[in-house]
Amino acid sequence: MSNGKNNDSLSSCATKSDTNSFISLINLTQNNTLPEIRTTSSTLTFSDRIDHCMTRWGINQMEHIVKPGLYKRGNPDTDSMVFVSANYTLSFDVLHSSLEGINCYILVLDTNGINVWCAAGKGTFGTDELVHRVKWSGLSGIVNHRTLILPQLGAPGISAHEVKRRSGFKIEYGPVRARDLPEYLKTHKATPEMRMVEFSLKDRIVLTPVEFTHVALPTLIATIILYFLAGSLVALTAITMALTGL
Repeated sequence: MSNGKNNDSLSSCATKSDTNSFISLINLTQNNTLPEIRTTSSTLTFSDRIDHCMTRWGINQMEHIVKPGLYKRGNPDTDSMVFVSANYTLSFDVLHSSLEGINCYILVLDTNGINVWCAAGKGTFGTDELVHRVKWSGLSGIVNHRTLILPQLGAPGISAHEVKRRSGFKIEYGPVRARDLPEYLKTHKATPEMRMVEFSLKDRIVLTPVEFTHVALPTLIATIILYFLAGSLVALTAITMALTGL
């Protein structure tokens, strides 16, 4: 029992040390929430997979959010790489589960629970938010290098030279797909295939549940109601217009 208590104590001290190590680097006051380095792993739990399933079906969409901030995977040191992700559950989980065996940091931006590509278009995965998170986390006091590895699909929302000017960190764009990261990290050079954006049959199938929930199901319900209120011809016309996008 004493060993367990000692381990808990050491873990608590390590977390406190992680936090206190960079509090002095940012202008915290008593009214500020202290920054914290959270821990993640490369393993997806059963709970994670249930969450992914609910996300695919569009259930409680706004609850599938990761807290913004700095995370550590494994036992990173001052030379460990820093990856950047959105705070959408699937974006974050796909990234950290692809980094098995890699000690690193993950900086999570507040994109309002939107994936990287869409958030970049909306501006929430953007320059201002990235610079803010870098400064708020005290990242310059945690790592010796000045490189952030971003997903390629986040590029539309990021001004690399502005990030460099305002934070001191340069931007490196990784591959389109997180699963290519282990190979990419061997040379930090992406092959043409790693840069290619694809929308395969598998990707389309993955989107089928949420499309059904948001479009097909309401259309089916409306059609049934119209059938009983106005007859089969009106119902058929309505569903035809919905399918053709009119």
